[in-house]
Amino acid sequence: MTVYSTIEAVVKNGKIYPLEPDKLPIEGKLLLIVLNEENVQADPEKIKDLLGSLKMDIDSVQWQKDIRSEWDTRL
Repeated sequence: MTVYSTIEAVVKNGKIYPLEPDKLPIEGKLLLIVLNEENVQADPEKIKDLLGSLKMDIDSVQWQKDIRSEWDTRL
């Protein structure tokens, strides 16, 4: 079984410095996700438009039964 770890690091001048280097394996592969630190404000109008497009007139219990019944026909 593969085990994944999350390790915090900083980047300075294109080099990666882990905050806890002792948690890194001697060898391995990394999947690097760069978090942008810019402060992005949500657009209230866009949120209202998206919320307005959701269907609110459905029976959620019936919807769940219908979705789950799809598995009954699979082998």
